[in-house]
Amino acid sequence: MTAAPSKPTLGRPFWLLFSGEAASAFGTSASIIALPVIALQSSGDVREAGLASTALSAGVLLARLPAGVLADRTDRRALLLGGNLLGAAILGILALLHARDALPLPVLTLAALLLGMVGSILSPAENVAVRSFVHPDLLAKALSLIQARTAANLIGGPAAGGVLLATDPVWVFALDAATYLAAAACMAALPSGSSPGGQRQATLKAAREGLRFLWRSPFLRYAAVNAAVLNLVFNGLLILVITAAGGGTQAGVGIGMQTAAIGAGALGGSLIAAPVARRLPAARGIALSTGVVAVALLGFATVRHSGAATLLLAVASASGPVVNILLATAQMRMTPAELQGRVHSGTGFLAQAISPLGPTLVALCTHAVGLFATVLGAALLVVLLALVGGVVTARHLRADPPATAGPTAVDETDDAGPTTTAQRYGTGDQKPPVRNYR
Repeated sequence: MTAAPSKPTLGRPFWLLFSGEAASAFGTSASIIALPVIALQSSGDVREAGLASTALSAGVLLARLPAGVLADRTDRRALLLGGNLLGAAILGILALLHARDALPLPVLTLAALLLGMVGSILSPAENVAVRSFVHPDLLAKALSLIQARTAANLIGGPAAGGVLLATDPVWVFALDAATYLAAAACMAALPSGSSPGGQRQATLKAAREGLRFLWRSPFLRYAAVNAAVLNLVFNGLLILVITAAGGGTQAGVGIGMQTAAIGAGALGGSLIAAPVARRLPAARGIALSTGVVAVALLGFATVRHSGAATLLLAVASASGPVVNILLATAQMRMTPAELQGRVHSGTGFLAQAISPLGPTLVALCTHAVGLFATVLGAALLVVLLALVGGVVTARHLRADPPATAGPTAVDETDDAGPTTTAQRYGTGDQKPPVRNYR
């Protein structure tokens, strides 16, 4: 009697990668709130707090495209190990300077810029490493776990950061440095693997090659546009919540509950994303999930009961990770191994390029035409996105073959696994509605 073939598992390398970056991302989520708060406490000027946050975002965008080139050229274990050690060093220096009351604002701002760059470099390296370590049949599951990790850290990290800030801001930096060191220890235990071979190009030329590959594929173009639009909408959600709450005495409680619902929805959506991806064809799943965002936003603008509005925000937030997983797995399968990092970082760059405009754009529109008209406009934009996504995905996802049709064993040369309909998910670099630079 022939033994049944064993099912593939995520394996030790994935769990080392997942655990290390989970620790690091938790500390990062705490530092995100600490940097602007410390800048404000030191100067008494809210503009300094804004400058610290802007420096963080600028670091992400500045490093995004070069990070993809590095991920495609460099041993991923070495890149992840070095990046986490560099992050630990930056945070350690900040903790030491703050403990001695010798942390000038220019140094804090520079550190925020460098931390944004470190996080941006680690992101495509982790993405490429996941594809190297995970069996093709389990990519959706692995990516959904990473989404859930991000959502959970966005809930727990700021809470821990707030408690430590109330005690002593030094402990926030110390915590983040320790989590980077924990991540470095996990990266050191990963198996080593060389980057794909090929002719070395200038960094700018290499980055353009990834963008050209992305733009030649109608599906990947749509993935970047989908990510950009949903990021823009989600980044404006907080302003919508504040506007809807009004100025009553209970407004703060309502805002807090609805903001927490956004984070909880992102976590729930991350947990259901893989099962949804297994059961729905990619074209239908992308169109339906994007459409749910539109319907939930329209309901949020219409209902008057705060409990119903909170539930609708959670539903909208939960749909984001589902779209992300559907898109992300297809991107991995369609992209050659030597371009994985550059296509990932290119999509992420395009996805994040306009998202900072979200809060300002929502505020201007709400002031000019009111809350309902603003949300209606956003919902109609997302409906259009869903309709276009259904057409583009149905027409082009099957037409764009995987990079190679290799065996099921996963290593650096395995560019794609079986391509059944259930596995043809799709990807951008959409983030949860709350910002995280990791």
